[in-house]
Amino acid sequence: MSISRVFQTGLSGVRRQFENAEVAAAEVLQASTEPSTPDRVELSADARRAAETGNSLGSGLEKAMVDLRLSKYLAVANMKVLQTADETTRELADLIQPT
Repeated sequence: MSISRVFQTGLSGVRRQFENAEVAAAEVLQASTEPSTPDRVELSADARRAAETGNSLGSGLEKAMVDLRLSKYLAVANMKVLQTADETTRELADLIQPT
């Protein structure tokens, strides 16, 4: 894999996570400013199954906050890819043209 491709991959990942973070932040804002509803809750059969199996995609404020946190860490990981590619490029340049 070429260095320029590594840079492109890292940059693409960073951009994608900033977009995901923006969506999640908007969801947090919307969920946190919606009018309150009474505490009475009725669970559907699907919701009960999801709770029992742990296979729930979630919704609302909690999901949006998790998505926001996840986007943050994925963006940081992609920035590390960019940093590593930069360091590798510098080391290769030093090997080709020692100072």
